[in-house]
Order: sequence, then structure tokens, then C-alpha cells
Amino acid sequence: MKILSYNIYGVKDTVYPIPKWETRQKNIQRILNELLADKEIKVCCFQEVNQNNINLLNETLEKNNFKILEKFPMKTESYDQYNIVAIKNEKEINIKFVYCLPHGKDIEYKEIENQVIDYNMSDYRTTVFVNLEYNNKKFLIGNIHTDYISTDGKIKGTVKSLNYMDSINSDYKLIIGDMNMVCHMSEVYNILKQNNNYVTISRNSKFDILDNSWQGYGTKEQVNVDFAFVEKNKVNVYEYQIIKQKNMKDEGSDHRPIIITVDEN
Repeated sequence: MKILSYNIYGVKDTVYPIPKWETRQKNIQRILNELLADKEIKVCCFQEVNQNNINLLNETLEKNNFKILEKFPMKTESYDQYNIVAIKNEKEINIKFVYCLPHGKDIEYKEIENQVIDYNMSDYRTTVFVNLEYNNKKFLIGNIHTDYISTDGKIKGTVKSLNYMDSINSDYKLIIGDMNMVCHMSEVYNILKQNNNYVTISRNSKFDILDNSWQGYGTKEQVNVDFAFVEKNKVNVYEYQIIKQKNMKDEGSDHRPIIITVDEN
């Protein structure tokens, strides 16, 4: 089974060298149509979905036989956002539950009018989990988008998500998405020090150091912020891949899609 994760960059008004909105939307639609032709992709996780791009995303997913699961709006500095999880419409996939975990001090997710942004974060961040059965195996998959400002928020939100995964009985557990941090730096070190049941997966044997997941439309930095936390004792069953377009102008977002393959054998 494969899991796709993609921050589709919901900002509409941008300046050069970022392509125009219409160009990016066409690129996202093309990229998703190409990727979802892979029949092994069963779960999609999207970050930075808002009122600007939700209709296009929903239309593209429906055409590829995916359905969007329950949506949990998040209060942000600008548009309300969603971490969207979509599942392939196949009878072999049995969805047990969908759960939204807030990254702040709230114990449970609050409706948007009651959301309080904590830890000096920019937004009300969440991890949206889906628990499902496929091929007689149980999967717990979390779609995460951590805060881009608050180090405290990044760490607390991710640790909270890992601790939640510990409480659920599944054969495979992972969180995937836009981490807004780099896996070899201090935030991840701090996270794994607090919960050492997990490790990060952000490259494979064919990984090219130039293949950043966040390319920022021309940034010179080497930044790979889209990756997964997986169980330490099962790290060898996961394969990581960044999907890179040949030309920067063909990218649909400032992030690139990533695909995690789970070897269930």
C-alpha cells in the first residue's frame, strides 16, 4: 500500500518567481492525475487546503475514485484551513474511525468559533487520523501540519500525536505531512527524546540530496520538511519517495508530493 502526502499551497496572491494561481492549479491537477493512476495509492493526505483550492481538490479526487473524509476546519492568520484525508473507494478498505487531535492545550478538537491558539503558534494546528483495515491489516495514519513559527508548538503538537498513536492498537502506525522542521535538527531530536518509539523516514537508498520536498520556487536552501514518523521496530517496511517535476514552473506548489510505500509482507 502507498500513502501520498502533499502540501498544495493555498495562497492565491503571490509574486514572481512563484507561478500564477491558475498555473499552479493546473499543475496540481495534472500531478495528482498522474500520481493517482498508481493503483497502490490508497490514502492521500493534503495540507494547506482552504476555500481557494478545496473544490479543485475534491473534483480531482472524485475523478480518481477517492473520497474526502470528515473535515476539521482550523483557525489561521488568513483563511480557515483543513488537513484533508482522502481514501480510495474500494470495498477492501474498511474505515474504522476518523479523529482530529489538536496541537494546542485543548484535549479534544474544538469547533472553529471556540478554537484558542496556544504556544505562540500562528494557527490552530491539528493531526487528522484515520484508522482503517486493508488486506487484513490495521493501519493508523495521521495527516499532520505543524506550526511554522513556534518551535514549542512544533514539538508539543508532534509529541502529542505520537503519544496518541501509542494508545491505538494497529499493525502499522505513522504520521505524515508538512512538519515545518528538518528531521536532522533540534526539534526532531527533542521530539524523539520524549517518545523514542518512533523514528523519521525522509529518504531512501536512491535519495538525491538535491531533491528537497520544499523547493520554495527557487530557494537555494536544502530543505526537506515533508516526511513521516514511523514505528522504530518497523522502519524497514517503509519506503520514501519525493516526486519532482523536471522544470520548476511545472510544480503545483512550493512543496513536492511525497509517497510512503508500506510493505505488508
